[in-house]
Amino acid sequence: LPRSTPPPSRRPHWGLILQVPVTFEDVVVYFSREEWGLLASWQRELYWDVMRETCSALLSLGTYFL
Repeated sequence: LPRSTPPPSRRPHWGLILQVPVTFEDVVVYFSREEWGLLASWQRELYWDVMRETCSALLSLGTYFL
């Protein structure tokens, strides 16, 4: 049997979805030279991996968000 749409009283309520522009400056994390020097090599690698993913995600949204 095909799945039917539940009645409105049984549907999940998603509420209002607010969309706001996101910029690189909103999500970037900066380290001072001293702080960067205190990071372990795996932490520096993780930082660059996360920043690459973040940049990629922002670019996929379009240049408006950069």
